[in-house]
Amino acid sequence: MDQSSEKELEKYILNQVQWESLPSHAKLILDQSHTKYKQYVLKYSIKHQLRWDTSLISCFVTDERLYYQEIVRLSVANLVLYPYHISDKLVPMLNVTPFKYYLIMMIETMTNSKSYDELPNFTAVDCLRVLEIGRNQFIDLMNKCRSKGNLFKKKKDVIRGLLPQKSLEKNIDYWWIIKYGHPNQDEERNLSSQELEIIDDLKKSNGQGRQAGVFQREAVLSLVSKGLVYIDVPIQNSDVVSVPPLEGFVMNRVLGDYFESLLYKIFVSIDERTTVQKLSEVLQINVELVKQAVSLYIRLGFAKKKNLEPLITNVVVQPQPQPQSPRQQPSNNSESPNIVLETSPAPITPTTAAASKWNQSWITYYQDKQEDSPFLNTNNLPKNMTNDNNELNIVDQTENESSGGTMLNSDESTLMGEEQKRIGFVFDSSITAFLMMGNLGYGLKNHAVTMFEVGKLANEALEDFLKELDKINADEFVDSEAKLYATNAISLRDTIRHLRSRYVIGGQLQGLDLLSCERMNSLDEATRIRVLKKNYSVLISMAPLSTDNTPVITAIPPNFGPPIYEVHSFWFRMYLYHMIGKGPKSILFPKGTRLRKIPQVFKDCEKIFVCSIDHDPITVNLSQLLPTANETLLSSPLLLQAYSFIKYESIPKISKFQSHSRSNSVVSTQKDDQVIFNVAFPTHLEIDHDSTCLNEEEYNEENISNHPLIQKIQEVFNLKHSFGYISLLKKELYSYPSHPYQQTGSASSLFQKTIEFVPLNIYFGIPIFDDKLNRQVCEKIDKYNLLSQENLAQHSRNCRNLSLNLFHFISSTCPPIHPDLDAIDSTKINSTFPSVQNIPLPTQTISFINGIIDL
Repeated sequence: MDQSSEKELEKYILNQVQWESLPSHAKLILDQSHTKYKQYVLKYSIKHQLRWDTSLISCFVTDERLYYQEIVRLSVANLVLYPYHISDKLVPMLNVTPFKYYLIMMIETMTNSKSYDELPNFTAVDCLRVLEIGRNQFIDLMNKCRSKGNLFKKKKDVIRGLLPQKSLEKNIDYWWIIKYGHPNQDEERNLSSQELEIIDDLKKSNGQGRQAGVFQREAVLSLVSKGLVYIDVPIQNSDVVSVPPLEGFVMNRVLGDYFESLLYKIFVSIDERTTVQKLSEVLQINVELVKQAVSLYIRLGFAKKKNLEPLITNVVVQPQPQPQSPRQQPSNNSESPNIVLETSPAPITPTTAAASKWNQSWITYYQDKQEDSPFLNTNNLPKNMTNDNNELNIVDQTENESSGGTMLNSDESTLMGEEQKRIGFVFDSSITAFLMMGNLGYGLKNHAVTMFEVGKLANEALEDFLKELDKINADEFVDSEAKLYATNAISLRDTIRHLRSRYVIGGQLQGLDLLSCERMNSLDEATRIRVLKKNYSVLISMAPLSTDNTPVITAIPPNFGPPIYEVHSFWFRMYLYHMIGKGPKSILFPKGTRLRKIPQVFKDCEKIFVCSIDHDPITVNLSQLLPTANETLLSSPLLLQAYSFIKYESIPKISKFQSHSRSNSVVSTQKDDQVIFNVAFPTHLEIDHDSTCLNEEEYNEENISNHPLIQKIQEVFNLKHSFGYISLLKKELYSYPSHPYQQTGSASSLFQKTIEFVPLNIYFGIPIFDDKLNRQVCEKIDKYNLLSQENLAQHSRNCRNLSLNLFHFISSTCPPIHPDLDAIDSTKINSTFPSVQNIPLPTQTISFINGIIDL
C-alpha cells in the first residue's frame, strides 16, 4: 500500500467512517475486504494511541480494557513515550502510571542487554525524570547486574531489585492538575492526615481533579511517588508558551514514530508570540495533538507557560524617595512613585482573594529555587519598571536596552503580538558541532543542544547566549582546531549583535531568531512556507552552508541565501564559469561513471578539487584521484576541478632533478602562498579604475577586490543588491624556459611562473568561518542599506531571474527540470517555483575547458 493510499484511509478513520459508508475507491484499496479494514483501523488506532470512546476502534473492539492493554504492551516494546493524553484511562483502569510504565520498559531493555542509545530522545528524557536513570546510571546498573550472581535468581529479578521502588518525579508546578488514580486500600491506610485530605478532596471532584497549588507540596509529591494520584498538565487553546535553552536533554536518536516526529515538528515552529490555536492553524495539525505536544514539553521542563495566574497579586503603589542616578535630572522636586510588595521579614502570605487559594509551601518552594516564576502579577503595572530587591523602580528608557539587543522591551513586544516579525538567521549543524565539541565553555552546551534539537534559538534566549559567547577568548587556545572553533564562535556572536541592533524593517526594529536549516526542512514545504511567512520579515543564511545540508528556500520572506537548491550545488559552479568564460578546468561526471585513467586535462595538476552532491569539496593529490573519484561515483555525481599545477618534463637528463625540485621547491611554495581569495560583495562602488591595470602578480589579499574579474562577476550576476562573498582561485602554472640548460642559480629558478585568477564560486549570506570576511560583509550591509524595503524587492527580483537562468542552463545539459519552465513568470517575485523533489543529476559528462562548456 503506497503512501497516498494510507493517507486516504487515515482520513476515513479519523472521520469515523464505517465500512458501509466507505467510497468504492477506498474499498478497492482494501481489496473489498471488511476484515482488512478492521485490521488497518486497529493497527492505526494503537500506533497513534487513539482514545477508545471517541474513535472508530470502539466499533471493532468491544473490550475497552483489552484495547488499552494492547497500547501499553506495544508502546513499551517499541520504546514509545508514555501516552499521557490517555492517562485518565491507563491509571484508574489498568493502574499503569508513568513510573510503572518506564520501570517495565527499563527492565525489558536491561534484561535483553540493549544499549541505552536505543531509547529515543524524548523517552530517555522522561525515564530520567521519573526514574532518575540516565546514561551513566544505566551503565552503572548494567555493571552491577553482571557482577551479581544469577545462580538462584532470574536476571529480571536482579534488575528489578536494582531499580527505584517508587517514582522520583519532583518537578511539579502549582497550576498542574492532580487526579485520583487507581484505588489501593492498603496504601491509603498508611497515609498522613494531609495526604488523606487530598485523596478525599480528589474523590469528590468527579474525576476533574484539583490544582496542585491548593495542597501542601510535600504531600502532593508523596502521593505521586506512591502512585495514588497522577498529574495532568492542562493546556488551553489560548495558551502561549516559550522554549528556554534545553537542560537535561538526552541526545540518543530519533525513533521516527509519529509522535516523536510531531514533537520535533512543533518544536521548531513554536514561539511565545503564537497561541496554541494559532500554531495548530499554521501547522494544519489537530489542535488536540498540539496540546499534547505542548503539555509534554512543559512536563519535561523544555517549555514554560506564559499566561499563568500569579502566585502573588498584592501589589500596591506607594510614594518612596528615589536616589537619582548621575544621568537623571531633578524634576520639580517631586517624589517618584515606587512600587513595592506588601511584605515583611516573614514569608510572603497572600492576602487577596486571587492569591489566598495557593498553599504557602509552593510560594516558599519557588522563593528557595529563585526561578523566574509568576510570584507577581505585573500585567497592569506602568511601563519601564524593573524588579530589584523586591522593589519595582521606574528607570530610564535607555536602561531597558540590552547590550546589542533589540531595544524593544518585553511589554512592547507583547503589545505588538503576532504582527511583530523578526529576522531569521539560518545556520547548519556545523555551528552546533563546534559549540558542543570546541571546549568553549560549559554554558554554551545547553544553547548548542537547543539549536540542534529544537532547531531554533529564539530572540528571548539570545542575551544569555551572547553572555556565554563573550567569555570566549581565542588567544587562550593553542591548538589550531580549537582556536578555529573559538574564532568562529566570536564571528557568530558579532553577527548576532550586528543583526539585532541595527536593522529597522517596516518601521520596527527587528528581533532575531537562529533557525536550523535541517529542522526547518524537516517540515513539509507548505508548512515551512506558512511558518516563515508568519514569523519572519527576512531570512539571512550563514555562508557557506554545508553541502550535505539543504538550504531553506523561500520567496516570502526575502531570502539572503541560496535562492534555490541548485545554487547550493555543483551546477552553479558550472553555470558561473559558463557565464564568465573563465574558471578552473572542470569535468562533471554522472553517477555510476568509472574512471580507468586520470583525465588528460589534469595531467599537469598537483592537487584536484573533488565536489560531490552531498559532501563538502575536498582537495586530493593527483596520485589519490582515481580511488577517491571512483568510490564517490558509486553514490553521487562528481565534479573534478584543477586546483594547483606543476609542469611535468620528459627530458631524461633532468627528470630526476625535476622530480626532486617538484617535491621541495614548488610544493613548499604553494603551501606558503594563498591559493583561494575571498572577496566580500558588493564592491562595485569602491573600485579604483587606476588599480584595475595591475599585473596578475601584483594582486594580493589587500587589493584583490579591485580585480576586473570581481567587477565582471558582479555585473553579470547583478550582485549589487545582495551580499556574500566571491571565491577566486589563484592559478600558478609552472613551466621550463625554452633553454633550461642555460639557467643558473637555485632549482626553483628553472621554472617560469604564470599567475592567473579564475572564479571558483559565489556564496550568498554572511560568512562565519573568517572573522575578517565576516566584518567586511556586515559593513557592506550597513553601507549599502541592503535590508531596506526597496532593496529587498530588488534582491528578490534578481534572485528569481538568477534561478530561472540557472534552470535553463541545467535543462540545456539534461532533461528539463520543469515541464513548463518557459511559462514561469519571472516578475512574480513573491511566488515559489514548482516543487522539485531532488536536485537534477547530470545524465552525461560535462566539461569546462579553455572557457567553453562541452557536452
